Amino acid sequence: MIDKGDTLMKKILLWLWQLPQNILGLLVILFTGAHRTAFKGEWVASKWPHFGVSLGNYIIFGGAGGDNNSYYHELGHKKQSLYLGPLYLIIIGLPSILGNIFSHIEWAFSSKDKKTAERIVKWYYKQPWEAWADKLGGVKR
Repeated sequence: MIDKGDTLMKKILLWLWQLPQNILGLLVILFTGAHRTAFKGEWVASKWPHFGVSLGNYIIFGGAGGDNNSYYHELGHKKQSLYLGPLYLIIIGLPSILGNIFSHIEWAFSSKDKKTAERIVKWYYKQPWEAWADKLGGVKR
């Protein structure tokens, strides 16, 4: 039988193991005014453009919330956070943000057609940290 005290202690230790990203996640929720949603119980920042981010225990979506692929991809990042602990922001977070910025810059200077959009999305999700998140979340692209 599992002792409830052990479960609480495990949750506390895992929260501390992911402390940098948990604090950042709470700040993003606070800054964006995100609220809990019926969609998988995650957070939505309705006033912000569509995005998805996983920071420790928190998955936050922009716009109206995520779809299943977005949710499971971010769930993969959540698992990466559990595995990597305080190294997550350096190993996964920073490259992911830089890749996202690069994708947006490339889109801004492109012809903005469907073929270009598909190429940029394909490139983004082929990055090792994104492909690993897809694999952990069970996303097939």
